[in-house]
Amino acid sequence: MTSSTAAPDLRAASTVPSVEEAQADLEAAQAAFTEAQQAEQAAQQRAEQASQAAANARTVAEQSAARAERARGESTAAAAAAENARETLGRLAAHAYMNNSELTGLMQLGIADPDEFQARSTGVSELMRVQDGVLAQAAESRANATDAASRADGHAAAAAESAAAATELAEQATAALDDASAATAAASEQLQQMREMHAEAERAAQEREEAENQPDRGDRDEGSTEAPPPSGDGVFQRPSSGSVTSPYGMRVHPLTGVYKLHSGTDFGASCGSPVYAAYPGTVESTGYEGAYGNRIEIAHGEIDGMDVTTTYNHLSAFSSSPGQTVAAGDLIGRVGTTGSSTGCHLHFEVLVNGEFTDPMAWLS
Repeated sequence: MTSSTAAPDLRAASTVPSVEEAQADLEAAQAAFTEAQQAEQAAQQRAEQASQAAANARTVAEQSAARAERARGESTAAAAAAENARETLGRLAAHAYMNNSELTGLMQLGIADPDEFQARSTGVSELMRVQDGVLAQAAESRANATDAASRADGHAAAAAESAAAATELAEQATAALDDASAATAAASEQLQQMREMHAEAERAAQEREEAENQPDRGDRDEGSTEAPPPSGDGVFQRPSSGSVTSPYGMRVHPLTGVYKLHSGTDFGASCGSPVYAAYPGTVESTGYEGAYGNRIEIAHGEIDGMDVTTTYNHLSAFSSSPGQTVAAGDLIGRVGTTGSSTGCHLHFEVLVNGEFTDPMAWLS
């Protein structure tokens, strides 16, 4: 007997790759995932380096801008100082000129002392020489300050341009990192799919092996002429409204290609169609059983002195549970295509004294 733990529907075994093919796909997916991880790590490092370089460039640009601002302030101050010196010396020169004119007039009138006139003339000349020197120095200071401000502006502009370029590179590196992260996520998802496919391929291979060995429960030698077990008197109700698509008897298995006993009768019906108990009895088990897929066994006790059991296979759902007493025609499950199956159908079996027999002989 099987447990009552149900398994999820599997894809038809014909769509599942071989274990060898699944293993090759799994190894390729693992290699792609490893490569994507390495690329993401490299992109992460480049993005961090570019981000740091951009931060450094912005710091340099800010410092250069501050120096340029100070240089412009110094240039403005130098220009103001030069202008102030020019105005001050202009007033002194005007005053000296006025005094010199008065002195010249006194000399012409013969009133002033010639020595005093000479002394005053020399003083005026010295004043003019000092004035020229101060103005020249002020002009030079102004020119130097203006030149320094111009150079500082140039450095600041270059630093700002470098910072902008570094920021753009950092943004590109970040975008590349995002792409690498997305590629890693896609590779991880693909790897998980290949792992699931590999596991499914192994399950399918196991089910094929179980299907090949299924005759152990009731198959006979191909050349045997032994009569089948008693078939009863045709008192069972049909378990499905579908038509018979594959009868009981020897055949080539559609999945394995092995010539063997088909131990029941297949009723073609859409997945989800109702499955009914063929005769009153007790549900022995509901669960997933290898090639049978989701399977129900019902024990009917003795009928005409024979121990009779029916099974309902490849179901998509259960509507009964172990230990439940059912009557003929009670809904017990739904048609499906679980296990080793090529499509939606009910595989119905009748076992008499533990051996398979033709279900159609029992159906009314």
